[in-house]
Amino acid sequence: MRLLPAAGRWLSWSLAFALAACGGGGGGGSSGTDTGSTTPPVLSGVAATGAPLGSASVTVLDASGATVGTGSTHPTDGSYKITLGKQSPQAPLLVEVRGLNALGDMVLLHSAVPKTSASMVANVSPLSEALLALTLGDAPRTVFNDVAGNSSAVALVGTQLAAASDFLKTLIKSNISDAKITDATTLDLLGDASFAANKGALDLLIEALRVDLGSGSAGAPQLLLANKLKPGAPVEVVVDLPALKAELAKGSSATPLNAVTSTLKATTGATTLLPNAASLDELPAAINKMLAQGLSASAISSHSLLSAFTVNDSRDKNSMALYFADLASKNQQLGRFQIVACLDDVFASGNCTRLQVSAYVTDSAGKVLDIFQTTVNYLKSTTAGVPSWRLYGNGRSLEFNVIPMTVASFGGDGSLKSGTTVNPRAGVQLDLQGQTLDAPITSALDSGVVQTPNGFAIAMAYCARARMCITKVPGATSTTATGQATDYALLQDSVGWIGGADAQRSAKYSVSFTPPGSTARTQPAYLRAEVPVAPATSRFPMIDELGTSALLGRQLSFGRKYSWAKWAADNPDMRMLSMRLVQGTDPAAPSIREIKLALPVSTEQTLGPSVLPGGATPTTSELWLTAADSQGRRFQSRFVLNY
Repeated sequence: MRLLPAAGRWLSWSLAFALAACGGGGGGGSSGTDTGSTTPPVLSGVAATGAPLGSASVTVLDASGATVGTGSTHPTDGSYKITLGKQSPQAPLLVEVRGLNALGDMVLLHSAVPKTSASMVANVSPLSEALLALTLGDAPRTVFNDVAGNSSAVALVGTQLAAASDFLKTLIKSNISDAKITDATTLDLLGDASFAANKGALDLLIEALRVDLGSGSAGAPQLLLANKLKPGAPVEVVVDLPALKAELAKGSSATPLNAVTSTLKATTGATTLLPNAASLDELPAAINKMLAQGLSASAISSHSLLSAFTVNDSRDKNSMALYFADLASKNQQLGRFQIVACLDDVFASGNCTRLQVSAYVTDSAGKVLDIFQTTVNYLKSTTAGVPSWRLYGNGRSLEFNVIPMTVASFGGDGSLKSGTTVNPRAGVQLDLQGQTLDAPITSALDSGVVQTPNGFAIAMAYCARARMCITKVPGATSTTATGQATDYALLQDSVGWIGGADAQRSAKYSVSFTPPGSTARTQPAYLRAEVPVAPATSRFPMIDELGTSALLGRQLSFGRKYSWAKWAADNPDMRMLSMRLVQGTDPAAPSIREIKLALPVSTEQTLGPSVLPGGATPTTSELWLTAADSQGRRFQSRFVLNY
């Protein structure tokens, strides 16, 4: 792929492609459309999750399952343009996009083109994912992975897409109204050639919604819709996908609402907030202008952009100024903001005073190097050049999150260990900040108490780590980290104080603590997704060589390169977050070495030699890998190594 140097415009691609039939039959009766030209057709569009989905891979299949085009999205605006490798590809076309969104999640999204022509548009977003799921009656990824084996479902793109689109619009009617879309009948969720991820009406519609795919108690695939801006973003609308597929097949006698299994039949809105959000990207643009001036941290601290900023997850105004000064020194800037959530305890009248946003941090080539997240507030400006949105902060002196997680224990050969303990083990990670962000790194807190939704309290204490550790000693102000998941996670099989309600999406936890020299604080946190109670073993990160050779503890003393490319290829909606080495000599406390994997996303990491304090020879060694899926759920692999 060769990128042409044409700044600010769409990129052109010189593509190499492979036409590989996936076997079996064709597109269930659908047929390719002859463009009447010897010139191959062109497919273009924009991939976005609110903010542009930059530098994402794009794959195009036709109805036979053949790959007819590949490419990538523009790093800044998420656009793509691909000349297909087939003059008359068999319709419908299916599009898959994989990339890192502005929250730092690896996402896998889909779109489609029901009928081919010389020039086609397929925009890709969570809304296109929802529409394809409703049309296919299944998760789009399932169909995309085996087009030939799902030919009857693929054919529905040509026959039921319009009906599924009309139904989806009824489910999100409040959000459509809030985005100031006056005529929903003209709203094209897939093929709008004018669409851009620039906080226009359709982009704001994407911003307002949380779209997830799940499964019911009997295993049937479901579409889950929510208002992203309600505290915790609880699921509001649940659609049984196979039931909807059956209803839409009835044609004029269909009753699609019969497939909605939730009490609510439509998502709620954000009436006041969304129109104001149209000007949200003025703020990162103003921040980038400030960064380009190369100001010192002291000058940034007194800049008008930080005049209303207080504190955001322990980062005060001076700390924020140091962060921005560091970006400026490295010639790095922010991408467009993506709305994450409303941090108000009560979401009143469709408005939000503390809006959490996230953005790429990129170099001048558009390479994503980090994720920036903060809280902003709207205060309409009447002064030219002064943004209406301002850096505000969430008012929280420490960061606190609760994360659904599961951990599996393996031997050094990659085999799942057996024994008396449940394996894998599921639970909730309590992520309470324990150390300061800026040098010199010191303790930010000595103790805290986390309360579960069921009302039980968990004591936390400082353990000389970035995050606090769980302690069994009430009131303790210090404890020793073990390097195990029980340092920070409530595991369902080992802690009697965590039950089913604690593991559900939007479950509300709270933490109480008193920072040094300050007053008592209480902060809430919500589970972003359900705890993965029975995940497939393949979801846990795995080192490539396992199966042909084993990892050995003695190798850690020399350093080596680790690769997980095979696992990443099998799990395109996940990314590796960190590695951890836990080594010790009984009965001394273990040495814990945490390695956070830097962006951009990679499938390998070289670790230097691991040496214990005093040069002691370890008798126990463990390697931990932590990965996250697109819903933020953590999957941890623990490898117990022999020597």
